[in-house]
Amino acid sequence: MKGKLLPLAVVALSAVCTHQLKAQEYQPMPVQSGFNADVIANGVGPSASSTNNDVDGVSYAFISRDFQLTAASTPLTYGLPINGIINSAVSSTSGLSYQMAPYSSNNSLRLETAGENGTLVFSTPLQALTVYMLATGGSGSCTVDVDVNFTDNTSQTLSGISISDWYGGSSYAIQGIGRINISNDNLESGSGTNPRLYQIPLAISTENQSKSVKSVTVTKTGTGGIPNIFAFAADAYNACSTPTDITATTTMSDATLSWTAPTNAPASGYQYYYSTSPTAPTATTTPTGNVTSGTSVTLNSLTTGQTYYFWVRSNCGGSSQSFWKMKEFTPGQISTIYTAGDINTQYNNSGVSTSSTTDCAGSVSINVPAGYKIKSTAVSYKMSTVSNGWMGEQRSLLVCTTNNTTESSVTSGSGSSTGTYSYNRTGLTLANELTGTVNYELRAWRTYGGSGCSADYNKVDNNTLTVTITLEPLSLATSEVTAKEKERIAYPNPFVDTLYLEKAENVKKAVLTDLSGIVVKTVENPSSALFLGGIRSGMYILTLTMKDGSLKSMKTIKR
Repeated sequence: MKGKLLPLAVVALSAVCTHQLKAQEYQPMPVQSGFNADVIANGVGPSASSTNNDVDGVSYAFISRDFQLTAASTPLTYGLPINGIINSAVSSTSGLSYQMAPYSSNNSLRLETAGENGTLVFSTPLQALTVYMLATGGSGSCTVDVDVNFTDNTSQTLSGISISDWYGGSSYAIQGIGRINISNDNLESGSGTNPRLYQIPLAISTENQSKSVKSVTVTKTGTGGIPNIFAFAADAYNACSTPTDITATTTMSDATLSWTAPTNAPASGYQYYYSTSPTAPTATTTPTGNVTSGTSVTLNSLTTGQTYYFWVRSNCGGSSQSFWKMKEFTPGQISTIYTAGDINTQYNNSGVSTSSTTDCAGSVSINVPAGYKIKSTAVSYKMSTVSNGWMGEQRSLLVCTTNNTTESSVTSGSGSSTGTYSYNRTGLTLANELTGTVNYELRAWRTYGGSGCSADYNKVDNNTLTVTITLEPLSLATSEVTAKEKERIAYPNPFVDTLYLEKAENVKKAVLTDLSGIVVKTVENPSSALFLGGIRSGMYILTLTMKDGSLKSMKTIKR
């Protein structure tokens, strides 16, 4: 008997060791149920109309970047990502991301009083080496106990977990997302560094790593701020290894997605899935297609300027597949990188504004192809300290010199220390509608050190300034839609999922047709909110039959 037990023991030990070594397989853990508060203002209208609670107990809530007080309000340059995907800024967990709950429903587990608790149930249980919690403390730091619950009905308790106040803490997954006072709709940008959501690791003990995590129960302990729990991710385990390093190469209407094979290439190739929705596929989702040889696939006939989400997983044969790995891409994007050397900063300690200039800006140009216009601009770069400079002394601003338009606010660095600070802003409108050659410049300042232009205290690192434009066909120009209309019958335009009808009580029927005349949606006696989330992106004609027998129509764009 002993002679046969030894090999079994070796096999068991080998499995445990393999499990222990299988790390950094980061997966979001979408929450199925358990949130008790909507603390994120989104869409068009007063913030109180899209929230039911605040983060901090004194009327402040988060905002999504699509929030507008009215359809005519200036689009925000800060806020939570519209798609709810938070790519963690914590350097030690590169590639980890979270999926927030929809902003139009409860999206936070909010625990205001000591002893209050709630349980968040995950859509798909996972085996995990570490579970990561995305959370923040409103009106002060706070402490919680976390019970990690497994599918075998056992639990692991982690006590005294600290959550930082939403202003100024470290180990943040995202920062600079702003907030709004839901009692008076006053917006605060947070100066590009606040408020923050924090990444909190919850280490799973060795004996529990072979179990699947089905839920977590979070309990507020003691006094302090208000814990708000938003999402989870995991360093998960799967015997079928996941492909890595997905890249996307796009044209105006096509995209080639490529990836790196795992060390042990899957026996049956790969499966992929893509959609215009950020909702991740599950283990049982039917793939869009298969790749039996090679590590790439080309997708055709895509919509220019539309954001797509692509997932790929290894197919190890039978019912054994890896986790899905995601890449976001947009056909019709062009990027340019500044390569002329480090960009100096100009000394200014008297206060920098959007009208401030420098003698040492870094300039780049992008050529918009004929037949297209700019839909939005994104910028990314890194600023490094030198000598006795601090990251908190950095200031910067992107300017479109073609039309002399700037970002709506100056961006600041953070931290009373040396180092390199990364900047990444998307959805900028400063060059919208432009065609031909479009010129940009990055203006950078420092609030300490020497005088004039210098790289001695803070500088923008060479080869890091990247300006990316997203294009759309001229035939979809927003100016064709509402600018020439004398009477607005619906808003916003363009819209994402919902059109709001003006004076809906006077409307008998709403009909949406595409440009070929095909009816895609008919609603009798519509309410003020016309939900059109199921239709494809593009231009449509909205025709309203009024109760007095008259007709009203407008062109509208579905993003």
